[in-house]
Amino acid sequence: MKLTLYYAPIACSLVPLITLNESGAPFDVHTVLLAKGQQKTPEYLKLNPKGKVPALAIDGDVLTENVAILSWIAGQFPERHLLPTEPRAAAKALSMMAFCASGIHPHLGRANAPLRFCDHPGSEDATRRLAIDEVLKAFAVVNDQLVGQTWACGSQWSAVDAYLFWVWRRAGQLKIDLSAFPALNAHGARMGERDSVKKALAFEAETLAKAA
Repeated sequence: MKLTLYYAPIACSLVPLITLNESGAPFDVHTVLLAKGQQKTPEYLKLNPKGKVPALAIDGDVLTENVAILSWIAGQFPERHLLPTEPRAAAKALSMMAFCASGIHPHLGRANAPLRFCDHPGSEDATRRLAIDEVLKAFAVVNDQLVGQTWACGSQWSAVDAYLFWVWRRAGQLKIDLSAFPALNAHGARMGERDSVKKALAFEAETLAKAA
């Protein structure tokens, strides 16, 4: 089986990169530089008409959307215990991944580039402020769930933690004040100590250096 991850530095394709590192499976990475518009080229749009990352090619068959990609990786490598399998725990893990994907991630996009979402003159600051408010509300929910837990799903690391790490890290990159969320910040620190994360962040730094 040949796996190729279509990845962009800084973007949420860091999530499957970390998860693939955790899987122990061999895979290739094809870099898509968003700043250079490579996601809009005819070649990439033929592969993924959504024009986004990540995309995971599995023997040439392309899978998109992080929730689906993480679920597939976990199912393909069950011995790595990348997601819970007990039905109720599995549903809760899926719920948290979906919350990262639809309840947090879009607001980070608005905070980063507000004029992509509202270009009315003078709207930029208000759009960013409202987006950050929604991020903070979501993080308050997540922080409460993490109190007394090592990982998002309890004592066992899972791919959910990779997505949670990315939204937390991205918020920090956007200079959002996260001081009110000690449990979430402690989770981010624990993630930073994992070999899979160190390897992914080193790859990101190397990719950015080459693109400069």
